[in-house]
Amino acid sequence: MTAPAVVPDAATGEDDDEEDCPGVSPHPAVPRPGWTRLWWIEESLGRGRVVAHTCACQMTSYELVCCGGVYQFCRRALARHDVPPVSWTARRWWIEEAHEWWHRLLAGQSR
Repeated sequence: MTAPAVVPDAATGEDDDEEDCPGVSPHPAVPRPGWTRLWWIEESLGRGRVVAHTCACQMTSYELVCCGGVYQFCRRALARHDVPPVSWTARRWWIEEAHEWWHRLLAGQSR
C-alpha cells in the first residue's frame, strides 16, 4: 500500500516550506496592534559580532549585533522598492536594553 501524495493547497498558499527552513533560529511574530516602529538607517556602528539572529527563510531577517559593547539591529531584506537590502537601527543600546528590544522584535511588538 502506498501513502497518499501531498498536494499543496493553492487557495491557501500552503506548501511544504519546512524544507526551506532549517528550524534552528526563531521567526519574528507578526506585528501586533500598537507595535513600535524602529527607525532604520543605512549605516552601522562598524564591524561587529552577531550575537543573535532570526531565521533567514523569510523575506526579512534580523540580527542583534554588538560593536564595542554597544548593540544595534541589522535588518536584511529581499530587494523591494521601499526597503533597502541592509539597514541598521539608528538607536543603539547597552546590553540589557538591547535584549529587551530584541524580545520585543521577536514578539511582534516592534519592527
